[in-house]
Amino acid sequence: MDKIRVLFVDDDVALGNIVSLALEDAGYEVHYQTSLAGIKTVVKELLPDIMVLDVEIGAKNGIEVIPELQLMVPEVPVLVVSSHVDSGNVTRALERGAVTYLKKPFEIVELLAYIHRFARPFCSKGMKLGMFHLNAGEHLLMKGEEVAKKLSLLECKLLKMLVLNMNEIVTREEIEQELWQDSSYGIDHEQSLNNYIGKLRKYLAEDNRIELVTIPKVGYRLSFVA
Repeated sequence: MDKIRVLFVDDDVALGNIVSLALEDAGYEVHYQTSLAGIKTVVKELLPDIMVLDVEIGAKNGIEVIPELQLMVPEVPVLVVSSHVDSGNVTRALERGAVTYLKKPFEIVELLAYIHRFARPFCSKGMKLGMFHLNAGEHLLMKGEEVAKKLSLLECKLLKMLVLNMNEIVTREEIEQELWQDSSYGIDHEQSLNNYIGKLRKYLAEDNRIELVTIPKVGYRLSFVA
């Protein structure tokens, strides 16, 4: 079984090292960083099962980035830790989507208990998209508890890429690199990509709030209009 992946962001290096070692000893896979630099890219690549954020991270505020991160991975819980114990920070964190607010100093066993309670494997939760959600681990497009479509490997990789970049343009070059990498160097994948996009549009057509738009000569953008 794959390990639960924890993304931990805190600019207190001493605490970060202690927490990272404790989580690893408890059987978790930990990605620790001291800043919010490139955090969206990290989330896209790591696909964490839970995110643990400090409030003051350098000059930035961990609470303020929660909505952006949850647009990308809405099913991934966020746990906030901070020495700021005023009710205003606690309220803002919970309003922006944090599942809990753990006040420093805390006992490691307390943090472990919260992570154990809230973290679930990413692939089993899936990525929500309107009435659907994508179970990338099993290549399934789900509608509630029902399988709407069993996806091919490349269909699944393409849809996951578009969902993780929701409302952003993903270029054809980026998609081709992700889907085919260097295994078919020199082959023109334009028609294959067009076919995959057409299939995804068909699969998602039941929910008219979902738009998969072609940006001519550039790429594609997946959007959800509530």
